[in-house]
Amino acid sequence: MLSDAVNVALVYPPSRTQCHTACPMGLQMLAAVLENSGYRPILLDANAARRRLDMEALVAELDRLRPAVVGLTLVTPLVRDAYRLAGRLRERGMKLIAGGPHATLLPEEPLEHGFDAVVAGEGEPTVAEAVAAVLGRINLDSVAGLVWRDAAGRAHRNPPRPPVADLDTLPRPARHLVPATDFGPPDDPALHADLFTSRGCPARCSYCAGGLFGKRFRFRSADSVVDELIDVHRRYGTRHFHFVDDAMSMDRERMRRICRRLMDERLGVTWNMMTRVDSVDEELLDLSARAGCVQIDYGVESGCAETLRRVHKPHSVEMVRRIIPLTRRHGIRPVVFFILGFPWENTSALDETLRLMRELAGHVEFHPAIASILIPFPGTEIYEQYHQEHGFERWWLGDDRRYDAPCDGVHAFYQRKLYRLGSVLDADFFHYPPRVRSKIHDLFRFMYAQNLRREPWLKRNLILLAMDASRALDALAPPLERLLVGGSLHVVERLRAGRQAA
Repeated sequence: MLSDAVNVALVYPPSRTQCHTACPMGLQMLAAVLENSGYRPILLDANAARRRLDMEALVAELDRLRPAVVGLTLVTPLVRDAYRLAGRLRERGMKLIAGGPHATLLPEEPLEHGFDAVVAGEGEPTVAEAVAAVLGRINLDSVAGLVWRDAAGRAHRNPPRPPVADLDTLPRPARHLVPATDFGPPDDPALHADLFTSRGCPARCSYCAGGLFGKRFRFRSADSVVDELIDVHRRYGTRHFHFVDDAMSMDRERMRRICRRLMDERLGVTWNMMTRVDSVDEELLDLSARAGCVQIDYGVESGCAETLRRVHKPHSVEMVRRIIPLTRRHGIRPVVFFILGFPWENTSALDETLRLMRELAGHVEFHPAIASILIPFPGTEIYEQYHQEHGFERWWLGDDRRYDAPCDGVHAFYQRKLYRLGSVLDADFFHYPPRVRSKIHDLFRFMYAQNLRREPWLKRNLILLAMDASRALDALAPPLERLLVGGSLHVVERLRAGRQAA
């Protein structure tokens, strides 16, 4: 054994837009490996719903815990603040290891910002050796998959570590280490709803780097998946599960085996998954529904055939028109994602997407997310093709491409409603013309209005009327909108929240 119960903190850094009701699966997987190697892992998610930590609070908590090593998950939108955090922790003598998608794509960058080493690629095969190496127990150059800096500050990149060939060999997530009350009520069965069953993706979508898990699909066996689900169900009482894979049903025969096993077990649980439009058919939808599937998330992305072609999506608009209603007919709720604002799209292209949205509206729930407006992530074809033309090279290190959640006094009321998770239009990556920006607003309003359809008629229409008035007034006199519409409606919302709290 390489350690003597050394404390290792696995940290998800603070975000202005994220709020987690469950501990990130990656932290739990790494904790399981470290615990099996004799370390004492500590899970610390700064975005936990019941215990959000800003930079100062997180530093204070790590001061209290005094871990010998801190492993930070780096995702692109958070790296600027994560690097500032690293500087604070380095001053305190903590050894720092970076991992996650951003660290894998740009493994030498974290070394320039205070990290001792970077785990490139999947973390589980490397993390225990990486901890031992930064503690000086083994040589840094002996750890495959590690990028590190020497005493002179020079960067070294060791040979890569191959992806995990057999996912069944990975330990189960360290759910017992999750501080449950950070995320919700104690003993909440929904806390442990997440399960992963596959990794990798061979698709070459131009907006996705997909570097962390590689380009080759790898799958856990059906029995491994269902055995873990049964264990979580019995141990924690979880009755609904969320499969976190990007495309769970790509191996359709394995998916059929999972469904048949779930039906044989008669657990009475439900589940949802994300998958590709081109990876399901009527037989699989029928089997999934009978096995407890209640929701499938699909990345439709666009209703414009030219955009789907240029971003290399494997499905067509016609496939979407066929699969989405078919999913609903089998009693499964389809939730659809779109990405708006590709740099070649004009108002006509966006109108094609709006037409498809209208066709699907009776069947789906829309999921307008932060990434529903194109973000040029590093390592993507979009980034490489446009970063010089539009001047956003290494945008994640600066302060001028922020897309925080909209706030009172800065954003109009309608913007706070439509882009509540993050106002990507503020970053202005692609310098959209006013007509394109206006059309993007139209599409977001349509999705928002459709998702309000379960609200009482009067409430729904009053909200939409207020949003439309806000948008019209904002176009004419933004300060007046903030005063008349945004201010008064904010007061109403605060009063309502106060009554609910009482």
